Amino acid sequence: MTDLPIVMLPSGPLPTPPAQLHNTLLTNVAAVQPGYTANLPGSLIEDISSTDVAAVALCDSAMVDLINSVTPYGANEFLLQQLGNVYGVTPGSASNTSVYVVFTGTVGFLIAQGFTVSDGTYQYVVQDGGIIGAGGTTLPLYCVAIEPGSWAVPSGTVQLINTSVPSTITLSCNNPTTGTPGGDAETPSAFRSRVLQAGLAASQGMPRYLRTLLNNVPGVVPRLVSPVQIPGQGWEIIVGGGDPYQVAYAIFSALFDVSTLQGSQMLISNITQANPGVVTTVLNHGYAAGQVINIQGVLGMTAINNVPLTVTPITATTFSIGVNTSGYGAYTSGGVITPNLRNVSVNVIDYPDTYGITFVNPPQQTVAVTATWNTPTFNYVNPVTISQLATPALVNYLNSIVVGQPINIFAMNDAFQEAVASVLSKDLLTRLVFSVSINGLGVSPTAGTGIIAGDPESYFLTNSGLVTVLQG
Repeated sequence: MTDLPIVMLPSGPLPTPPAQLHNTLLTNVAAVQPGYTANLPGSLIEDISSTDVAAVALCDSAMVDLINSVTPYGANEFLLQQLGNVYGVTPGSASNTSVYVVFTGTVGFLIAQGFTVSDGTYQYVVQDGGIIGAGGTTLPLYCVAIEPGSWAVPSGTVQLINTSVPSTITLSCNNPTTGTPGGDAETPSAFRSRVLQAGLAASQGMPRYLRTLLNNVPGVVPRLVSPVQIPGQGWEIIVGGGDPYQVAYAIFSALFDVSTLQGSQMLISNITQANPGVVTTVLNHGYAAGQVINIQGVLGMTAINNVPLTVTPITATTFSIGVNTSGYGAYTSGGVITPNLRNVSVNVIDYPDTYGITFVNPPQQTVAVTATWNTPTFNYVNPVTISQLATPALVNYLNSIVVGQPINIFAMNDAFQEAVASVLSKDLLTRLVFSVSINGLGVSPTAGTGIIAGDPESYFLTNSGLVTVLQG
């Protein structure tokens, strides 16, 4: 029966009709058994041939299913793996939580690969090593948690050194930026999406190809990858997670001109004339108390340029600088602050040349949500059940938002209603109001919209303990 025809329609292969299978079967049998007939009275031959047709129909259906599965859209997990291999894409395994740590201490002391630090709960291991430079600090070193799992690592919490250090050496550590929570093993649907993306990479240009390479780096979180084109300047590449050297190599391999790379810029929107002066930044600055910064390019208050300033944080976007600016000229515009703690810089050596690769490690924005709902059907709707159904749906939505993208109140509405539909029809939902805070500060949607925009280079993170669902 290997000669069964494959009939292809726009919707895919068409199963062979049973009558055609029956005729083909009898024709093939008669070819090897001359004189065979299937309609002898009282014979079992007809029963046998009909039974065989059913078996052949099953085989034909299996063949149709197989043909349909040889596509990224419908492939089973085995075939999907093979298609991924063709594109150079492998399923993502579970990744551990990671964090960038800066060491401070004796100049010249080597922080070897395998050096261990802690936040008091979890231990993190230095992956690449580094050295304390002339300024008394290392570059940010990439560290990965020893145990698997996903948790938040707030900035300034990794301060314990577990590896023994000689008594003659002074050494401390800190993480100037938030860590990147680990991820679970990739689901088949998420892997299918990456296979489809990889198949389009070559035809869709550099950004899609770059995404494909970055998503193949172990530890990189797909929703934290965003190549951003800056008109007239170049590319800003946002990447969360993954070894910085592997990330840099992926960028180096995909970007046709690495000289077009732009790091994040910590721009100033205002400086007050006060004692002390207060700086307002466009992005969340992420500075801790005592951070020494430098400002360049300010117009109006030019006396503030190119002098060391010490930060005292006030809010996510404001800090005082310990300088009396009352007598300075009024700030008019401009100003860029360095260092920018979001930027990660790595040298890629393609002997005899060395290329500097800069990318942005996105900060975390912690989101808390209160959803207040109501219905007139009090008799059979259990508020506890509503909370149990809605809470994980809201957490999943918020934790799936791509880096730099806003919270959409309408999408939260949909997530809530879909989650509780089995016990409460949306027709019976008379109230659904969301209160949202980001990093402890209450926020509202932009006027006339359902959009809550956060920091454009950051990502949102929440958990079930930060989501409250109330009837009221």
